[in-house]
Order: sequence, then C-alpha cells, then structure tokens
Amino acid sequence: MSVDCVVVGAGPAGLAASAALTARGIEHEVLERSRVGESWRSRWDSFRLNTPGFLNPMLGPAPDDEYTPRDEVVRRLESLASSGPVRTGVAVTALAPRLDGLTLETSAGPVHARAVIVATGAENVPRVPAFAADLPVVQQTTTTYRSPDGLPAGTVLVVGSGQSGVQVVRDLTAAGRRVLLATSPVGRLPSPYRGRPMIAWLAAAGFFDQRPADVPEELRRLPNPLVVPGGPGPDLRRMAREGLPLVGRVTGAVGGRLQVDDSVRANIAAGEAFAERARALVDAAIDRLGLDAPPADAEDADTSYPVRDRAELDLRDEDVTGIVWCAGMRGSHGWLPAELLDDRGLPRHVDGSADLPGLWFLGLRWMRRRGSSNFEGMPTDAAAVADAVLTHLSAR
Repeated sequence: MSVDCVVVGAGPAGLAASAALTARGIEHEVLERSRVGESWRSRWDSFRLNTPGFLNPMLGPAPDDEYTPRDEVVRRLESLASSGPVRTGVAVTALAPRLDGLTLETSAGPVHARAVIVATGAENVPRVPAFAADLPVVQQTTTTYRSPDGLPAGTVLVVGSGQSGVQVVRDLTAAGRRVLLATSPVGRLPSPYRGRPMIAWLAAAGFFDQRPADVPEELRRLPNPLVVPGGPGPDLRRMAREGLPLVGRVTGAVGGRLQVDDSVRANIAAGEAFAERARALVDAAIDRLGLDAPPADAEDADTSYPVRDRAELDLRDEDVTGIVWCAGMRGSHGWLPAELLDDRGLPRHVDGSADLPGLWFLGLRWMRRRGSSNFEGMPTDAAAVADAVLTHLSAR
C-alpha cells in the first residue's frame, strides 16, 4: 500500500494533523493501533481535563469554565475522527527510509509513504519503578485506576503530586478513603487571581506561546503546573493542614518498607516559587496591556503545614493496602530507529521536524512552544507541520 502521507496515532495530535492535511488537500491515512482516543479512555471514572473549555478549541464549543469529563472527551474525539481517513486496529511496529520516502511496518502489512507524521504522544506509558514488583500490595497506575472501589479497604498511597496525583487524591478522599501522598516538585497556580482563573490570565499573557528558548531546560522538564477542576487551585500546604499526610519522594523499597527522602519542604517550595513567577507574569501582562483588574487578594498568612519527617514508610504499620503510581508518563517510541531518539528515548527534532527527510512529530511537550502538547496548541502546530509536508511533497 502507498499513500502520500501517513499519520501514526488517532489521539488529539493525530486528529489535528489529519484536519490540517485535509484542509490542504493532502492524501493521507491515520493509523491507530487501538481505538480513537485510546489513552483518554484509560483515565479514571471521575477524570476531567485540566484545561478549561476556552483552551480546547479543537474539541468544539464548550463553556469557558468547563473542565470536560473523560467520556465527553472521547465522544468528541470520535466525532472528529468520524469524517477522516482513520484506520483503527493497525499497529505500527517499525519505520525505515527508502529511496522514494519511508516504509512503515504494520500489523496489516507494509505501508509506503512519502511523508510520515508521528503523533503517538510523549506521555502515554506510566512510569513505575522496578522495585514496585516486589511490594506486597495492590498497585495501579493512572491508566489502570478507575475508582476507589477498585482498591481494597485500607489506606492508599498515591505516589506523585502532579495533575493526576492530586485528582486521584481528591477522588479517593471524596469516597472517605485514608490517603498518604508522596510528593514531587510541581508548580502551583494560585487561582483565582485578580478576579479571574489564573489559567485565563496566563493564556492572555502568552504563557502557552512561550518558546523552548524562552525557558531554561530544567524548568521545561518539570511537570505541568497544577490546575485541578473544582474549586480553588490545589495547595499542598492547605491539604496537609486539612489532614492529608505528606511524605517525600519514594526512592526504593525493601520488603514491605518504602524508602522516602526528605524532599517534602523542597517540593512545596518549588511549587510556591512557580506560583510567584506566575503572579509576576500576570501582573506584568496586566500592566503592559492596560487591562482592568482588581488588586490581588492577600496571600494566606498561614504557610505552616505538618510534615512526616521519616526515611522509611512501613506499609503494614500504615495499613497501606494499595498504591496508585502517578509518577509521570513517557512515550512509546521504541519502534523508531534509535538514531532518531535522544539519550532519554525522546524524539530528536527541530520544531517537530526530524533529522530524516519526510518525517515529522506532533504533540510532544515543548515541541514548538509550551502549548504544543495540549488541545490549545496542537491545531496550530499541526498547521505548521502540514505546511511543511505540503512543501516536501511538492518538491518531489
């Protein structure tokens, strides 16, 4: 089989690519190993997007302050795919160059293409440490956790205090479960701020348009800042004062005991440092653009919080019967030639263009700008990649 362009993956990035290619009259097919939007189907029952409606234009109209639930996200992705050239149940297992383009080895046989867009995402495989295999408790990840009912009675340890970790903590505590949270350094967005949700101010200030060169690499590697639907922005200090026990990062295990470091205070300090940068960015934008906004509310004067200073967590003593790993995600790019990946297994590229003629990436974190891996940025990136594909095809 031969086609001008193949898009690998029918998630949001792949569907954005398909729409952009269609708009330019480029013949293409979208190959998806499972179902449309499969990574979204594997989220927990109470999952909601952490970006509000106005930042998800490709999903269609939604109230500005709506944080769309899982099933509605899947429904809208299916709707986007329904009019496109999407083939589901076709797994791509290898890619290789050829004289007139690229060859994809797939479960349905080889596919020859003059151009390929890899839109499989960079965050769809949970990170779970090797020592987890020896822990004597039920373990789930952000892709297998569904609801509190799926875990045995007892305390649940949630590992990771990013977007997913805090949503899962809220889900568990709402069901009356006792939870321990192993923290990680994640930025906090103080919200609302000066009369609006902080994320709305940040969008107006150009936060999502920041280019990789605008932000130091160590900050680009940090998880996305915390935006959790339902109420004010999450503050780990407040959550601790309300009874959520916080511990440091989990670093190892011996039998039924977990080693944890003493990073709780440093992790929270990292979140607060980000909050201060966010305030400064918004304040500067309000002044620069001459926007009408009320003054900032006074910050909570109580910055204290209880910390469990310990180097070890005995699962039996704490009655921990389940662990939910929310320690980050990675992409599955092992089917690509090794020379196209860096030492972390991430695709090498410049603004999405690989060092292989006819190959592009889409949907990666910080691919072209901060918003490249969310619904707000994917259509813009897809348009730029589709233009590059059109130029490539026209020159051959």
